[in-house]
Amino acid sequence: ETPESRAKRQRTEHYQIKHIRWFDGRGIRNSPILTQNLNGPCPLLALVNALVLSTPGTADTALIETLRSREQVSLGLLLDAVFDELMSGRRGGAAQELPDVSELYSFLVTLHTGMNVNPSFVKPPTSSAIHPALRIQPGGFDDTREMRLYRTFNIPLIHGWLPPSESRAYAAFDRIAKTHDDSQLVQFQEEELDAKLQSVGLNQEEQRMFEDVHAIKEFLSRWPTQLTDFGLQTMINSLKSGEIAILFRNDHFSTLYKEPRSGKLLTLVTDAGYSSHDEIIWESLVDINGQNSELFSGDF
Repeated sequence: ETPESRAKRQRTEHYQIKHIRWFDGRGIRNSPILTQNLNGPCPLLALVNALVLSTPGTADTALIETLRSREQVSLGLLLDAVFDELMSGRRGGAAQELPDVSELYSFLVTLHTGMNVNPSFVKPPTSSAIHPALRIQPGGFDDTREMRLYRTFNIPLIHGWLPPSESRAYAAFDRIAKTHDDSQLVQFQEEELDAKLQSVGLNQEEQRMFEDVHAIKEFLSRWPTQLTDFGLQTMINSLKSGEIAILFRNDHFSTLYKEPRSGKLLTLVTDAGYSSHDEIIWESLVDINGQNSELFSGDF
């Protein structure tokens, strides 16, 4: 398949649209959202839903109008509407300041199938922080080209796969593996260090490295769902009441909402299996394993 034919085929692929009624903190409003197609949940779906839900109820944008009048939408039409939303200036002027706007459109096309992100386990630098004014911040990501393009939409992309700042794991991450990719690489050194420990012993620096690798491995195995109790509480404390964000967890992207009345975090239910259930809109995010999660209607 040539790149041209692949692009043409992708533009004709469709997303199903679900029309929901939900309480946005001011009143009940109608919004069209995308539900997952055969490719499963992807960053484009989470982004579009976040853009729709974060648009004031009184505003009428090309994106919302494109979705409101349909039961399904082609990828091509959807991308054009998202691009129009970005270039309108309603999301800030970051897109207009890009040196090559066509690069942004190409990036949107790739979001249809996925996006490479590299979660950071330690406090992100101020330049990429979601809420610089807050002492506690949700998890950030390595500042890659993809992340810079994603940030032009001005929707927070966060994760809660975080160790407490006073923990042994945090200190280990901060010293030798600030990001997830780094944490995978340093584990290759464990076998070499272990062999040296059994033969000639380790010097002080090697001993600390050996202990740090163990602390990192223990953290990753203890929190396999890519969310920690500390990270969940950090997200609750960091997001503003009524704020829409995008949550990265379990290698998926989902639309996140902090419900104004209860202060709870809820994820938007986009599974196609629930598309005909008007009463199922949100799922609460209250623990790391989903044991106590509940499904909610649009008015919670």
